[in-house]
Amino acid sequence: MAKVSPFKGWRYNPEIIQSLEDVFVPPYDVITPKEQKQYYDRSPHSYIRINLNNAPGSERYFSSANILNMWIGSGVLTEEDQPAIYILSQSFKINGSMVDRIGCVCSLELSELGDTVLPHEQTIDKHLDDRYKLMESTASNSGQIFMCYKDEEMILETIYSNIKSEPSIRVDLDGVEYKIWPITDKTTVQNYVSGLSSKTLVIADGHHRYKTALKYAENHNSQDSKHVMVTLVNSQNPGMQIMPTHRLLKGIEKSIEDIKKEIEQYFHYKEFKGAEKLLYEMDMLENQKSIIGLFHKETNTGLLLEFKSWDILESKMSDQSKSLRELDTNILHSFLLKDVFKIDTNRQEDLKHLSYLRGNKPALEMLKKEENYDVACFVNPPSLDDVFSIAESGETMPQKSTYFFPKVYSGLITRCFNK
Repeated sequence: MAKVSPFKGWRYNPEIIQSLEDVFVPPYDVITPKEQKQYYDRSPHSYIRINLNNAPGSERYFSSANILNMWIGSGVLTEEDQPAIYILSQSFKINGSMVDRIGCVCSLELSELGDTVLPHEQTIDKHLDDRYKLMESTASNSGQIFMCYKDEEMILETIYSNIKSEPSIRVDLDGVEYKIWPITDKTTVQNYVSGLSSKTLVIADGHHRYKTALKYAENHNSQDSKHVMVTLVNSQNPGMQIMPTHRLLKGIEKSIEDIKKEIEQYFHYKEFKGAEKLLYEMDMLENQKSIIGLFHKETNTGLLLEFKSWDILESKMSDQSKSLRELDTNILHSFLLKDVFKIDTNRQEDLKHLSYLRGNKPALEMLKKEENYDVACFVNPPSLDDVFSIAESGETMPQKSTYFFPKVYSGLITRCFNK
């Protein structure tokens, strides 16, 4: 099953980098062009220069490789003395309360998807070429693949609770406190490695990065290429949170009256004035399954939708498991986006009408910062049980069904090949 191991990671040298807050960056795929420039301006040693270089065309990959080699040569990045697993604590607020998510950064032996490692979401393969070129030019794992597993024995959490030393890295990144401890004690490392050997891993974030690593391994016959750097988190950990990913629709010229007529075929609905009232009513429901909120911006109208067409759902998706069929995002995509708004998320040209609203802030707070939309669709997040059930059945959720918070930032640890 899962074969994990320690590795000698490369980390920023605190004797050269005085402010670690200025060099770590979010995963490449959540960084906007505006944010990319901001990270560039923040520090000449920002990891943005590795993970999302701004040089034109294919030159960006050569630039990333040159910068990585330069930082290694000049001591900006230093290698761990011994192979280690890295305990990662991320502390953050959810609904006003602090929680800690405990993870382990380690090396994972690659295997084809569908056995030891399971995907849970559909992917867009156009991103694979970019990440492959970066991996090939830098000969490194520069970003994290975030995975979860089930462990009621809480082996990782026990290791964390027994740590007595101060963390090697302690930094606040956008309201999340990161702490990292390299663990080199062979008994402790072996305890974790053995505990993971019977586990199945589900990719939470980083499907493209995992597929990239598989492609790299096919084309490079070396021991390093057969492994990839991952962050593993126990699904039983109280900090393992899934946030909702709401949809914003633009270019919609449908009146609220036409919308109400068309949704009646599939949904019961209640009407409210304003997004605030709609979201309040959604939160007050005891049973939130198959509930979707629809806000029509032009008329300031909120519709609380309750799905009712279970017979149609079952016949339309008879080849899918019950968990996948009844997933809120599946209902949203199939019966609301596709049938009412004529947006097919499987068609590339339709995606121009769709953007996403996600994070750990209240939906209303995030919505107030958005202007370019006509309709907002609010959904509740799937449970971790849903994620595991669907992944273990060999199925995948629609794109953007989950938003695991917080993200694991890039630059905390780099795994280099043959350095």
